[in-house]
Amino acid sequence: MKILVCSDSHGDTKVLEDIFFKHQDCNLYFHCGDSCLPEYLTSKFISVKGNCDYFDYQKVREVQTKWGTIHVEHGNAHMFDREEYIKSLNCFIFLFGHTHVKGHWIYGKTHVFNPGSLTRPRDGDKGSYLIVDIDDDTGKLTYKFYSVDL
Repeated sequence: MKILVCSDSHGDTKVLEDIFFKHQDCNLYFHCGDSCLPEYLTSKFISVKGNCDYFDYQKVREVQTKWGTIHVEHGNAHMFDREEYIKSLNCFIFLFGHTHVKGHWIYGKTHVFNPGSLTRPRDGDKGSYLIVDIDDDTGKLTYKFYSVDL
């Protein structure tokens, strides 16, 4: 299973279209909030509401896979004891945005990812997004961050 994860595109429809069409081989597409776009413009993505979104997105989304739950939210985890909060969800993958800084952590058995920001990075001069690949037979997870030329 191949998963594209992005966040914080802040109204830029072109960058969303570009990464979607560049990665047509993905099975799931997630947007971790602050798209700043109405849902019909992000319909290819499973999206959540960010602090800059004024449209009617859900605050949390969960997708069940044979390897466990993929939990998506914009940034609630940064307001709590992040590690304990995420462990309490007992999910396979936890996705969030908000910080505009990409990263990967492991809390217990949960892989935690922030794809960074597509358009307003705080960790370099290029936007970023993420591809997570889960081997269908073993459940082994690999990932790669990609840069977006702004």
